[in-house]
Amino acid sequence: MYAHLLQKFKDLVPGWKSSQVKNTLLMVALLLEEKTVSLWKLKGSVGKLLGNTSTDPRSHYQRLKRWLKLSDSNKHIWAGMLQAAAGLLEKKSRFLILDGSSWKWGGKKHHFLTLSVLYQGVSIPLWWQDLKKLGISSQWERKLLLWMARKVLNLKGKVLLADREYVGTQWFETLRQAGIELVIRLRKGNYKYQLAARGKSVGKLENKAKSQLEKLVWKKFTLEEHDYYYVLKAYRGRGGKIEFLRLISTVTPALAMEGYGYRYRIETMFKHLKSNGFQVENLNIKTPCRVEMMMAVLVLAYTLSVVYGLKNYKRRIGIKKHGCPEMSVFRYGLDLWQNHLQTFKHFLQQLFNYCKNWCNRQNNLVWENVP
Repeated sequence: MYAHLLQKFKDLVPGWKSSQVKNTLLMVALLLEEKTVSLWKLKGSVGKLLGNTSTDPRSHYQRLKRWLKLSDSNKHIWAGMLQAAAGLLEKKSRFLILDGSSWKWGGKKHHFLTLSVLYQGVSIPLWWQDLKKLGISSQWERKLLLWMARKVLNLKGKVLLADREYVGTQWFETLRQAGIELVIRLRKGNYKYQLAARGKSVGKLENKAKSQLEKLVWKKFTLEEHDYYYVLKAYRGRGGKIEFLRLISTVTPALAMEGYGYRYRIETMFKHLKSNGFQVENLNIKTPCRVEMMMAVLVLAYTLSVVYGLKNYKRRIGIKKHGCPEMSVFRYGLDLWQNHLQTFKHFLQQLFNYCKNWCNRQNNLVWENVP
């Protein structure tokens, strides 16, 4: 019925069994259809997609549970899904964004430290690590995340954007050794002694910035024997009070300020993965490798929604009076995919037509050989 389509996808992921390919793509279709990570809710659509409505939905539930357990014996299958998602990004991208999202569910704490790529203005997750705690990440946890991501992804030459909690000289050194530039926001008082040791004082820079609102003021300074830019911009916040945006950067001040303006896009991504999309806060899985499995297929479904939505987005989606688009790229793409979910065969055909060049890595983001 659709074995020939499955074989085409199997050729893209050598080493996977046909059943693994089928059930993984079925999970993607279910996520796009039901917009939830709850297996109990997903089970109701399995029969409709497969054309097997006579089977007890509880049997479909057991099928989904067996798929999730694949990670128990094959620790790298989820990395293959992440590789497939990254392989969908045909165009090159310059900026990475690092941030985390935390919540509690069923007495269990989740904190997904997430590395994303800014792809045509949309944040798409590349790698993550569940820190299993609330609060900020340590430098060691960030270094581990980057070490694991670089086994699969070619991140050299990218520019990392991050907020104030992602500072630290060891972390900066790790990025430098990986060939990754950085633009990270600073709190007032960060590295004040190093800043005072070279050039104008921070106080003089602030006075200059106040006299030139919305314009860049910067200086170079040395931290652990390496040069960085300290970039400062003064602006009027709510109530007319003058506030400062402080950045540490290894790229030019102009590029640093331009790039940091995109950092908030990862927060929009978290919103789509959570309340405005796939309801990831309802993730009620305790085994770490199974959490990885579910998150990987979720990233694949999210990426498919974004890249599909980008095709005709600017031509089809209007702009409201206040300047915002009528709907996001993600929501537009998700709605388009739902037009192709009448049956699993129809979904596979449309997916194959769209992803014929899946293995053509124009973006140089995915390594040829994944360990």
